[in-house]
Amino acid sequence: MPPPQTSTRRSAIRHILQGGPVRSQEELASLLADRGLATTQSMLSRDLRALGVAKRAGAYELVVEERVTPLEGLAALLRGARPAGEHLVCVFSEPGAASAVARALEAESLPGLVGTVAGDDTVLAAMESDAAGSSLIARVLSLSPDD
Repeated sequence: MPPPQTSTRRSAIRHILQGGPVRSQEELASLLADRGLATTQSMLSRDLRALGVAKRAGAYELVVEERVTPLEGLAALLRGARPAGEHLVCVFSEPGAASAVARALEAESLPGLVGTVAGDDTVLAAMESDAAGSSLIARVLSLSPDD
């Protein structure tokens, strides 16, 4: 779950984008600052990605067509994770759930996650480093039900 300040900032971003067009990250950062919410460009990029914001016709907008179940909501479907080689992690799920798990991982904008490939009950996650892979494994294991 994101820290409280992240949740507050993302809620404000949603509200701002619902109020009208925003043409740049600089404009959005300024509107957030007007609300007393300081941000950096990298934080704003992560927030926009996590919120599913797209730039269309020169303005940022919330994309509501796709709904992503948060990883926490899929906890009952997780079956563990382990390294699969240098910079690779296998995340195991119940049969048929790998695609939803992969999408949830990508939506979380996890540091070091390059991308995922989903099968039926296994997600292969490409990581930028072994440390990022270890962090992903710890995240999944913290949510996996005890067998």
